[in-house]
Amino acid sequence: MKLLRSLPADKGFFDIYALLIKVIRKSKTAAQIVSGLTEIGIIYAIAYQSIQPILPQYAFYIAGIVAVIFTIVIEGGLRVVTPLSVDAILFKRYQGLHLPMTVAIFLVTIVLLIASGLLSFQNSGEIVEAVTPQAEKQNTNSIDSTYQAEIGRLQATFSTDSAMVASRYNNLITTTNEAYRGKVEATRRKLQTYINREARTGSSYASRKDREQENIAQLEAGRGEAIAALETAKNEELAALHNGFKEQLQQAHRKHETAATGVMSANNEAEIERQDKVSSYGGKLGYFTLVCLFIFIAANVLDRIHHKGSGIRETVDVSQYDISPHWLTNAREAFRERLNHLLQSRIKAFADATPPAPLPEQKAELYDPTQIANVTITLMIDSNGGQEGNIIYLQPKRRKIGFKQPTQDHGKTATTPDTESVQAQQNKCAIKDTAKEPYESEDLRHLKQRLKMYKKRLGSHEQKKLSAERKGEKVSRKTLNAIENNRQWVQHYTGLISQLTSNI
Repeated sequence: MKLLRSLPADKGFFDIYALLIKVIRKSKTAAQIVSGLTEIGIIYAIAYQSIQPILPQYAFYIAGIVAVIFTIVIEGGLRVVTPLSVDAILFKRYQGLHLPMTVAIFLVTIVLLIASGLLSFQNSGEIVEAVTPQAEKQNTNSIDSTYQAEIGRLQATFSTDSAMVASRYNNLITTTNEAYRGKVEATRRKLQTYINREARTGSSYASRKDREQENIAQLEAGRGEAIAALETAKNEELAALHNGFKEQLQQAHRKHETAATGVMSANNEAEIERQDKVSSYGGKLGYFTLVCLFIFIAANVLDRIHHKGSGIRETVDVSQYDISPHWLTNAREAFRERLNHLLQSRIKAFADATPPAPLPEQKAELYDPTQIANVTITLMIDSNGGQEGNIIYLQPKRRKIGFKQPTQDHGKTATTPDTESVQAQQNKCAIKDTAKEPYESEDLRHLKQRLKMYKKRLGSHEQKKLSAERKGEKVSRKTLNAIENNRQWVQHYTGLISQLTSNI
């Protein structure tokens, strides 16, 4: 479908504003590009926030596709319906079916303009936020490293001083303990000397022993007091070192906090300055997008007025493709028909290759044993027999097998047995209402027809088997089953026919 424009009817009007309209059309395109760029960002952000909890791996791609589609819908729709709205006013399309079309076009135009304006204005700040460089912030790495180094130095100094004090006092305690231990040992040896002398001389040295024991007790007490004094001095000196260490740590911490606070204050000031810049430029960009929207509307109005004033007529050139079904519809129908044909042909081939159902078995002939009576023979005495008058002669008569009996001669002699009753009783052995044929019975003809049919089927399937073997192909299981089935039917009907013909 092509849109064709005629030559201007009012050449003078066309020439006056031709250059202006050319520039306006370019500005209209530029205004739409600006609006589209400002819209796509906020649409992407909204879509990304909605999809992220559901599909985090694909949220970026889906949000991008959604943003592009919505932006094309808004800007492309404005590019189509805005000129139609202006034409509806210029050509006063308020009659007949033009009225609902005009109302619908106006509503769509207003909705798209509002959506474009709001999205562009709201997203202006986000765009400026994204393109504005981050504030230069100072880090506290050097301050932190200095603080950690100072803490390490203070801890090392405290550990060294504490170890020195403890070592010095431990040595003093050891020395004092050894000195008192020597004195105590000397006093005890002296006491032992007095004890030994008493045992040797028999004299009493009780006062001297008491004095030495008292000296030992005083030495032990003096040693305890000396060691306690040293321990007290050691603890006091260590406590003083610890208090000094804590004071130094607090001073280092205060110094670090002061330096870090200064850095954070500088960073906050830089961030505030950046936010002020973003707010300022974001608002300006928002108003600029509204100006672009106004330029777009004005460009469409002036362009359509120029068309009408110049007398330019627009016609639509329709091609066969515009009225033919969509290519996707044709492709779908072609695929459906091809699939339908394939399935139907396979089903038909499967149905054609399916052999008929096997015939039911022939019912066996039934005999009623209650209808079989004993053979009765009437005896007659020949009075003219002379000496042999009392002898009875019986003519043996063998009954033929089967239902068809030969007719009997009613002329009886004295020695001929009466077989009429036997004939009647024998005829009662057959199934009732069985038709008697003088030659080939109807059942025999039916059996021969069935035998002929199954022989033909057997020959047909055997030919298929031979053909497959000549081609070197594998004989199908269906053909083998059909051959076996028909061979059994041939044997069955052959046996029935043989049995029936032997009884005739």
